[in-house]
Amino acid sequence: MTTPTHQPGDRRPQPDRPQPDRPQLDRPPSDRYVTRPSTSEAAPGRLDALLVPLGLVLGTGIAFVVLGGILLVTAGLVLVAAFAGWLTGRLISPPARAAVVGLAAVVVGLLGIWLFGRIEGGVLDPLDYLADVEGPIVVVLSLLAGVGLAAAASR
Repeated sequence: MTTPTHQPGDRRPQPDRPQPDRPQLDRPPSDRYVTRPSTSEAAPGRLDALLVPLGLVLGTGIAFVVLGGILLVTAGLVLVAAFAGWLTGRLISPPARAAVVGLAAVVVGLLGIWLFGRIEGGVLDPLDYLADVEGPIVVVLSLLAGVGLAAAASR
């Protein structure tokens, strides 16, 4: 024996004529689970595409100047470049764009160290200053760490 699916007193809907006592919803109830992009969400996406790389480049530059210029820590520059490269790769994709932003961040940081040296009375050009003060190994490792980890982490 089967159990009826309707309760006593329920009226069956008639498909051929409209039901005035049944309210119609504007949209189906399942639409509450659908996420639709709004116009306000599209604008921050374009703004984030510019602000995130700019923030990474400026933050890495400031960290480089503090460590390499003020505190005179050369080995820490490689660690900062590696962390900045990893963070760049996590926040920016595709890998080629992340590598370019990582390279820009490290170059801005190294130029920031040179400018800080100029403020203190240095007279060397950027390449001679970085080769003399930081050493070519630190400069090359910083560039490799920043660019390589940015490209690898963005996959």
